[in-house]
Amino acid sequence: MAKLVWKIVIIGDPAVGKTSIRRKYLGQTTQKEYIYTIGADFATKKIRLSNNLEVQYQIFDLAGQQKFDNVRASFYSGAKAGILVYDITNQESLKNLPKWVEEVLKNNEGGLETFVIVGNKIDLIDQKEIKDENVLEFTEQLSDKMKHGILHIFTSALTGENINLLFEKVTEKLLRRASEKSEEIAKLAREVMEGKEHITEAMADPSKWKKPIEKPATKIEEFVPRTEKPIEKRVELLENEIFQLTKEIREIQGELAVTKNLLLKYLRRQKNLLDELNS
Repeated sequence: MAKLVWKIVIIGDPAVGKTSIRRKYLGQTTQKEYIYTIGADFATKKIRLSNNLEVQYQIFDLAGQQKFDNVRASFYSGAKAGILVYDITNQESLKNLPKWVEEVLKNNEGGLETFVIVGNKIDLIDQKEIKDENVLEFTEQLSDKMKHGILHIFTSALTGENINLLFEKVTEKLLRRASEKSEEIAKLAREVMEGKEHITEAMADPSKWKKPIEKPATKIEEFVPRTEKPIEKRVELLENEIFQLTKEIREIQGELAVTKNLLLKYLRRQKNLLDELNS
């Protein structure tokens, strides 16, 4: 079986929902405060695309705070795709995406294959601040810069809307790019693509893959769910999120209590040693 290993970085301003997107797709990491210590969170996931092809994702969720600017540079090396996340209720987070693009390209050593632009928090569509024309303009500019069509998709990390679709599209894009460089991968890709309704005929034919497949959306509504979830369902989802956060806080408190006890035992032993030396 052929195996592909793809490193993906999730980047964007603080509080746009990068970690929530990663958690919705991959689940929790073992070290909950890792990202606050070194500026990055890391998780892996294996996907068996067919009997003959397996993909392993290495997904890095990078902290957006300024204090991690120098640290982030070391995590871009080897990345095949960059997921650019902004918050649809925060116009500034969209304006800052070009800065994130430049940071990735500067530190990636030329190995990056593509970007995917993600407008997160569509569950807050009534609080939308971004302008559709600005989204379209940036998507087109990045497509020109990368010399291929760049996908834009709206998601909700709260409800899970389009999260799986996002990573399906990342897989399709990277598989398509890899197929352009390897006939063996192209053959395996055709096996994967055949029979999938969301894959277009052009995607299944490597000879047509040099042309951009994705076209930027002209209206935000093209990516927003057509039916609004009832308020009761949204409240239920929020309650579930609060429950999970409360559970995580309790786990952290338990870990801190254990660490505190170990530290106290260590200090007592040190004190006893000092008392013996002074006696």
